[in-house]
Amino acid sequence: MSSFQEVPSSSSALQTSNFAHVIFQNVEKSYLPNVHLECHYTLTPYIRPHQKDWVGIFKVGWSTARDYYTFVWSPMPENYVEGSVINCVLSFQGYYLPNDDGEFYQFCYVTHKGEIRGASTPFQFRTSSPVEELLTMEDEGNSDMLVVTTKAGLLEFKIEKTMKEKEELLKITTSLEKETLQLRDQVERLEKELTREKERCDQYEAQQKHNFKTVETLKTENEEFKKKYEEATSKVVQLEEDIMTVTQKAIAKETELDSLKDKLKKVVLEKEQLECQLKTEKDEKELYKIHLKNTEIENTKLASEVQTLKNLDGNKENLIAYYKEEVGRLQLCVAEKEKLKRAFLLTSSNKEEASILKEQLRKAEDQIQASRQEALLMSKELSDAVNVRDKTMADLHNARLENEKVKKQLADALAELKKTTLANNEQEASNVVEKELRREVEDLKLRLQMAAEHYKEKFKECQKLQKQINKLVDQTDEKLKCSVYADELAKLELKWKEQVKINESMKQQLAAVEDQYLDDEANAPSVPDPPNIRLQERATGFCFDSSFVHIKKCPLCEVMFPPNYDQTKFEEHVESHWKVCPMCNEQFPPDYDQQGFERHVQTHFDQNVLNFD
Repeated sequence: MSSFQEVPSSSSALQTSNFAHVIFQNVEKSYLPNVHLECHYTLTPYIRPHQKDWVGIFKVGWSTARDYYTFVWSPMPENYVEGSVINCVLSFQGYYLPNDDGEFYQFCYVTHKGEIRGASTPFQFRTSSPVEELLTMEDEGNSDMLVVTTKAGLLEFKIEKTMKEKEELLKITTSLEKETLQLRDQVERLEKELTREKERCDQYEAQQKHNFKTVETLKTENEEFKKKYEEATSKVVQLEEDIMTVTQKAIAKETELDSLKDKLKKVVLEKEQLECQLKTEKDEKELYKIHLKNTEIENTKLASEVQTLKNLDGNKENLIAYYKEEVGRLQLCVAEKEKLKRAFLLTSSNKEEASILKEQLRKAEDQIQASRQEALLMSKELSDAVNVRDKTMADLHNARLENEKVKKQLADALAELKKTTLANNEQEASNVVEKELRREVEDLKLRLQMAAEHYKEKFKECQKLQKQINKLVDQTDEKLKCSVYADELAKLELKWKEQVKINESMKQQLAAVEDQYLDDEANAPSVPDPPNIRLQERATGFCFDSSFVHIKKCPLCEVMFPPNYDQTKFEEHVESHWKVCPMCNEQFPPDYDQQGFERHVQTHFDQNVLNFD
């Protein structure tokens, strides 16, 4: 390594410190001048190396870090771990070293702060004398002779040996590299062969799987063919048996023909018995007619009851409209009373009464919301009951149609019986027709029984619906009471808001008078308008077309209304499905999120927080 003649920058002078933090090793007593010099030293755990640390050659008797002869920068050790012991080596170039001057020198380790943390034993730079360079060594030929040589000769001999060993090692490394390349090529070839063999194995496995599948399909096909063959053989056996039975039946029919002649006499007797049965069936037919008449009478009664229920619904709606008008009149009366009480309310602004009113209003609003939710639920139950009633009416109509069909079938059956009685000459055909007619009569009887049971079930459902309607009527009366209570609470709320408005206007007037008194010369500031506490009605009504002539159908439910149904009532029915804000009367669709609706209602209370101070 080359050293620099410039002095490194050190801000402080040499400090008295422990010189054993860096230990110099293998220090000779003398070194040759102008010859490459290596310095070996160890860094103890007591020192932390730095890039700006350096090692210098000092004359013995130095006093500061600037008294160096030459220096070399200390290399920074790689992978340094703090607190570990590290051996380091650095070299001085020969042309920077001192000459043979008979002085003693030292190696010193100097930190980047200018502190000397290690010093070696003294040494000299001397040229070697001829006697000192002579060395004695044993002969390599196993003789007892001693060979006297110079140090230079011995060093040259050793260098030649090392060069030869180096060449041999280079040859060995080249040969090994060639072998490694060959081995790598072989490995690559083997890997390629392995991949090919793996692909072949995969192909063979896929073919084997395909062959297994084909074998399984062939087995299944073989089994199916075996089953078909067995079925065919069984069918052949059955056909042979059928042929035998047909032949036996032909023989039996020939014998039956002989016996039928004997049976003709018996058929005449059976004919007389059938005539008696026809009379009994006619009597049963009359009984069925009487039963059908009774069912029609009951159906008409049910229809009249349904109409009375509809009339009751109309009367209830009229009552609701009448109650609304009375509520409007009561509101006008309350407004007149409030005008009379304003004079007294201006003077008395008690905070306790205002807080009590505020709490009462909050409680009243909660009760109003609860009552309105109950009213919505009751309206839904009413609509469901009306839907069920309409469905039962449709079922009753279907039952009537089925009864009419049964009647027609009975009439057709009787007509066919009459025709069969006229055709008594064809006795064999009449027997078959009579059997079919008997079957049809039995089927008709079963249908009549089923219709009667269905009618009983519908009648029970009608009774249940009538009970539900009576309950709903009672609940509507409770709704009216709740609506009256809600109107009273709304009146209290209006009174409270008007009182607050008056208080705010009085405060603003007092502030304006104080400003005028303080600033006589300045223009009087304009008194700001009091905040509008009353809520704006933002309700957007549902759009209807009054010129629509066909049957009216609710767009939100499946309820049907007649063409002459009152348009206002129809609009009220449709609007009953919508969610209405109790404060601003804003309408929301039925599928609107309940949490969003509650947030909208809460905004009215958050924005209009009133201050009584």
